[in-house]
Amino acid sequence: MVAVFGTLGFRPKSLIPSIRSTQNVDKVVFYCGADKGDPDAVQKVAEAKKEVLEYCRTMKIPAVAVELEDPFDFKGIALKIRGDLKRHKREGKEVAVFNIAGGTRPTSSAALLTCILEGVPTVYVHDLTYEEIHLPLLKMEYSQVLSGEEREILSVLLKNKSKDLTEVELAKLVGKHKATINHHLRNLIRKGAVRLENHRSDSRKKIVRVEESTELLLGDED
Repeated sequence: MVAVFGTLGFRPKSLIPSIRSTQNVDKVVFYCGADKGDPDAVQKVAEAKKEVLEYCRTMKIPAVAVELEDPFDFKGIALKIRGDLKRHKREGKEVAVFNIAGGTRPTSSAALLTCILEGVPTVYVHDLTYEEIHLPLLKMEYSQVLSGEEREILSVLLKNKSKDLTEVELAKLVGKHKATINHHLRNLIRKGAVRLENHRSDSRKKIVRVEESTELLLGDED
């Protein structure tokens, strides 16, 4: 299955060129939403969504419009899109291209970040000519800059992010020697994935904290 992903704002013509130019596309997924306190914006997005869905229906291409509850929630949107892309890949389906030309700035920016992290081909569409502009992104999954051991440690930290874990406690959870964990943590700190904070009641101890951006880096690891 070959899919086109995209973000949509007021202009359906910003997304349709990618659907038209992609060979053998058999699925379209696009993300849209508007400030619910702005009736005019809500109406315009609804009309754009209707036009894209109608175009796909005419071309006999199944299409899914993903309604964003908050189109200004950068982190939430990035996590949602990344999870969808990962599930799509796990199912053995190809993401031909991601069109980031539409939607709010947080929405399109979150989509661009996700494409960088996942190594997905990405295009923008010119505002006047509607010509596709291919963005020169690396075709690699950014999380691969982490070793398997580092991803394991980060996964454990994320699952226990509500807890104040020291290096010793983390080592027990991961099932590795403290010296091994210390080595990997130094690398993760250098890569900007974690940080150490002072323990609230014991100045001799340090708490291991995951940087907020790490959750976006790992995405849906299930």
